[in-house]
Amino acid sequence: MGAVSSQSSVKKFQITVSKDSMSVSMIIKKLVENETPPTFEEIMAALDSDGIIVGINEELIRKTLEEQNFNNPVCIAEGEKPRRGKNSEFKYHFQTAQSHKPQVDDDGRIDYKNINFIQNIEEGAILVTRTPAQPGIPGNNVYGKEIKGPDGRNLPFKNCANTAISDDGNTLTATCSGAIVFLYKKVSVNDVMVIKGDVDFNVGNLDCRGSVRVSGNIKTGFVIKTDGDLEVNGNVEDANLDVKGNIMIKGGFFGNGEGVMKAGGEVYVKFAEGQKIIAGSDIIIGGEAINCYIETQGNVIIKGTKGKIVGGSTKAKKEIKASYLGSDSGTLTELSVAYDPDLMKRYRECVLEHERITADGARIKDVLIGLVRLKIDGKISPEQMEVLKKLKKFKDELPENLKKLDDEKEAIKNELRKLNDAQIIAEKTLYSGVKASFGLIYREIMDETNQCVVRQDNGKIFISEYHPK
Repeated sequence: MGAVSSQSSVKKFQITVSKDSMSVSMIIKKLVENETPPTFEEIMAALDSDGIIVGINEELIRKTLEEQNFNNPVCIAEGEKPRRGKNSEFKYHFQTAQSHKPQVDDDGRIDYKNINFIQNIEEGAILVTRTPAQPGIPGNNVYGKEIKGPDGRNLPFKNCANTAISDDGNTLTATCSGAIVFLYKKVSVNDVMVIKGDVDFNVGNLDCRGSVRVSGNIKTGFVIKTDGDLEVNGNVEDANLDVKGNIMIKGGFFGNGEGVMKAGGEVYVKFAEGQKIIAGSDIIIGGEAINCYIETQGNVIIKGTKGKIVGGSTKAKKEIKASYLGSDSGTLTELSVAYDPDLMKRYRECVLEHERITADGARIKDVLIGLVRLKIDGKISPEQMEVLKKLKKFKDELPENLKKLDDEKEAIKNELRKLNDAQIIAEKTLYSGVKASFGLIYREIMDETNQCVVRQDNGKIFISEYHPK
């Protein structure tokens, strides 16, 4: 609706309703000689005559009149905006990974004893219930006309093997007895294989579709592959673990540096020395990581007041955190955040490809000159003529190919810059000898610093004081 005014005060003020009828603005025109300003009652009467009844700010109208705020539009009424209804919500009837992480006691020790990492469930038991989405909450425009609010979304269950959704779509149950696997908010039920004792020559290598619980240790050289979770009550010694779910090792992971632990989800281990750990989500270590290779798409957290990372290479997408990083002897300790293995691999490939074709371009220069001379002298053979054509084509396409590689490298850099909230935290001490990398840039730490956080900004790495939440 356009500008409307009371007939008697047409020169004194103007009221304008927005196109969506959700707000009203008023302009009091500057008075001419001997003219009196409009009254509050006149403005209210104009609003009433136009049918404007919702959200009128009477206090603001009075204030505008008192201050004689001439020729400036003032919003004097606003409708009630409709609101989106709540999306459906899920209630999990088991412990999620977040709720059964090991806890740290007052002495900085990790308590693994009271955790049932692999949770069993019986056939027909409820896994998850869903609260249906709520309808939208209506609003009103300034004329009092109701405006429907958008309904919330009915989010679907993320269910996998051996689960079923009820007819009303709001309950997820187990269709067999087994162990719950919860990964990336997807729920499935797998068989549980229980190994009473060690995984050694009496048991052999394991390759199964369910979850595995080992009451003892996993000995050197043995392999466990599973589609579910893995829980080990003892130690893992130079073994090869390939787990699609989560891993919990209540002891340590050590040996002669030949062990590899891969998890699709999270990894919990009491301590690790000289081994390789790769995970799709957080890696949480109870005490120390010494000379390990660690790589994750989540965070690396070393728990405990004496927790530390010394030596090796630790790579995380978001955060690396420990009480101590490096050592007082200056041990080289590589810490990388804002790390995406696929992007980093492609960047290295682009660099090598750029170097290769640049070198090829330099090498073919003399060959081209020789072949051109042969052609001019009429001494070039048919085979040499084909080579000449290919080399000329390579030379002509060289600038465009180099530009494509440069553009791809820049695009990768831009993607890595999106991880600018990545950080490295030393809750107690950051030692010299640490090499802190953020994507493609790095800084070698030269001085010992207490209670600090390392971040990047605009291509520079800086160290600031750490304030724990």
